[in-house]
Amino acid sequence: MIAVVDTAAGLAVSGVGLAADAAIGTVRLTGKAVGAAADLAIPDGDGK
Repeated sequence: MIAVVDTAAGLAVSGVGLAADAAIGTVRLTGKAVGAAADLAIPDGDGK
């Protein structure tokens, strides 16, 4: 019985970890897209 509970808890923690990893990955990709858009929209200020 304890082994079943341990397994279920372990799977739940793994699921949360995977969800967090996916969310962090999405934020990183979104950040890159926003950064690229900002680079295009905002002049560098180097006079070119």
